[in-house]
Amino acid sequence: TLDTILFFSDRGKVYASKAHEIPEANRTDRGTPAINILALEATERITAAVAVHSFDQASYCTLATVRGRIKRVELSEFASVRPSGLIAMGLDKGDELGWARLTSGKDDIMLITADGHALRMVEKSVRSMGRPASGVTGIALKPGDRLTSMEVVEPGGSLLVVTEFGHGKQTRLEEYSAKGRATSGVATIDQHSLDKIGKIAAARVVQPTDEVTLISSGGQMLRIKVSQISSSGRATRGVRLMGIQPGDSIASVARIPAEVVLEG
Repeated sequence: TLDTILFFSDRGKVYASKAHEIPEANRTDRGTPAINILALEATERITAAVAVHSFDQASYCTLATVRGRIKRVELSEFASVRPSGLIAMGLDKGDELGWARLTSGKDDIMLITADGHALRMVEKSVRSMGRPASGVTGIALKPGDRLTSMEVVEPGGSLLVVTEFGHGKQTRLEEYSAKGRATSGVATIDQHSLDKIGKIAAARVVQPTDEVTLISSGGQMLRIKVSQISSSGRATRGVRLMGIQPGDSIASVARIPAEVVLEG
């Protein structure tokens, strides 16, 4: 309850709140509008949230945008966020800040696109910058593509990808060798099947003992063990994980780490 939650918006701003200031609610409750807790501007959306126990727990906060830009900021820069928020990342016109992760300075980063490309890159290839900077190109996107996830590589982990129509698979991270920044990466799903299974909605780095929750835009939810999800090569289409009703689609995938599963 004493952790600081950093909230990042699509406009590149960061807001902060103590965990205990966020009202507790039951699973089926609608929750409290974010604008009641944070001083958001009209039409501004929260796109990422990071829990910080101590501002010494990580060296950096790594940010990424839907157009494939990436940036590292020293975590200490967010230790004193004023109520009106601070600029976390400068954005080009039409771009949006979408992801934030705590990193050590020695991590590998995975960037995954909607059309099924994945780039593993060394974190140090992105120099540390001040808050107003707009970052550098992380992954080279093909026309019409966009970033759909950014993850931090973990030893022994796999990359789980889930498509809009509820298909998914996991692939060992060893199958993704590190490549240079601003390259297009490698295929991480059968791109000839995207019209049948949907584009990638979300990707998560997971461990065999984790669980994940799939949530649809229509409010349906499915909790499943990672060990029950098929493991296959990078360019395969995967299997159906969740039945999706016409007009509905997968909106997000939440990882439930093994230690949380055991506590539950």
